[in-house]
Amino acid sequence: MADGPRPLDLEIRRKGHPEDTIQLVADPQGAGFPAVLRGELRSWLAGHKWAASRWGEFELVAREAKGWKQLAKIRA
Repeated sequence: MADGPRPLDLEIRRKGHPEDTIQLVADPQGAGFPAVLRGELRSWLAGHKWAASRWGEFELVAREAKGWKQLAKIRA
């Protein structure tokens, strides 16, 4: 696995079912990686006009671009 920023696929799920996939370039080994993912998820939720009271239904799964190995999972 390479060090440093690289392309990632971020799958947004609601109650375990895929809603959307977005791309991001980030460093999964970086100290602020969970905060970056949480920010991306919250930005997506706000952009799609989900009420903040429903954000607990969502999670974001980060993987290498075009890969299968899960690097992180985060909730709003």
